[in-house]
Amino acid sequence: MTRFQVLVADDEAPARAKMKRLLAEDTRFALAGEAADGTQTLRQVSALRPDLLVLDVQMPGLTGFEVLEALGPEHCPAVIFSTAYDAFALAAFEAQAVDYLLKPYDAERFGRALDKAHAVLRSGMPDTARLQALLAELGRAPAGRPLERLVVKAGEAWVPLPLKDVWRLSAEDKYVRLYTGQGEHLVRQTLRALEERLDPSRFVRVHRGDIVNLDAVARLEPWSHGDGILVLKDGSSVVLSRTWREAFLQKWGLEG
Repeated sequence: MTRFQVLVADDEAPARAKMKRLLAEDTRFALAGEAADGTQTLRQVSALRPDLLVLDVQMPGLTGFEVLEALGPEHCPAVIFSTAYDAFALAAFEAQAVDYLLKPYDAERFGRALDKAHAVLRSGMPDTARLQALLAELGRAPAGRPLERLVVKAGEAWVPLPLKDVWRLSAEDKYVRLYTGQGEHLVRQTLRALEERLDPSRFVRVHRGDIVNLDAVARLEPWSHGDGILVLKDGSSVVLSRTWREAFLQKWGLEG
């Protein structure tokens, strides 16, 4: 019988030990490895290609949701989330009917989660749509909780990128290119979806395909037909479309 490979990710050693003990009692699954933080989880998923990821939501470095976002739901193994009480996360799980383990859980509850995961894995039908819906639900952050960072790939490593360091965000099909003072990064999101999660006091759309960080704008130069040219502090430039001109000027502090 094929045993599905499982990666357990939790920053608490006792929690990982509990999961490994419970997994050892289920002949349908085998332990592929473990991870103690978010970045290690990303590396282990890439290296081990597990069938199932038991993923703690609250981990240092990167949260479980940031891990999921960085991997991309379409490239993610089946997932069982585990979490201590977090009203926002639980509401998102409930809204999208995503199964999760609420700590502390017992062997019976863990077994039911494995049963559901086993059915998904046996069906060969990945739960991509539900994971995508979950990320979208989480993206609708309540007021006062704008996105503070994104996880990007730098060489072979995954690193957190603070949004305050991003000067410009440009749409590239289903991706967004992030421009920083240290280089460029691609993230697997649409510009519209990302815009909804940005701090509106820091970022403003200036063109159909571009958002800029107000702190990165060095000057505005006139162009034509009501459009302008924004020169950023790194010397690069981006078109300020007349469609978004008034909103930009208001946020920049210059009434148009």
